[in-house]
Amino acid sequence: MSKIQSMVHELSWLLGVICVVASIMLRLLSTLQTKLPTTPHGGLVMAAVLFLCALATGEAKKTPPSP
Repeated sequence: MSKIQSMVHELSWLLGVICVVASIMLRLLSTLQTKLPTTPHGGLVMAAVLFLCALATGEAKKTPPSP
């Protein structure tokens, strides 16, 4: 179970960083905004959700297992 939690934590953190970078690129390159069906704000919201998932998974790893 610990390996799964670690993988979820790392994956959600990595995807959150990718979403932030993609949102910034989408904001800077306005030509992409017309071609992609998303907005920079939507990407930042998704990044926030992924970072919250990473935080929650990190806290879940700290709690002792129930007997």
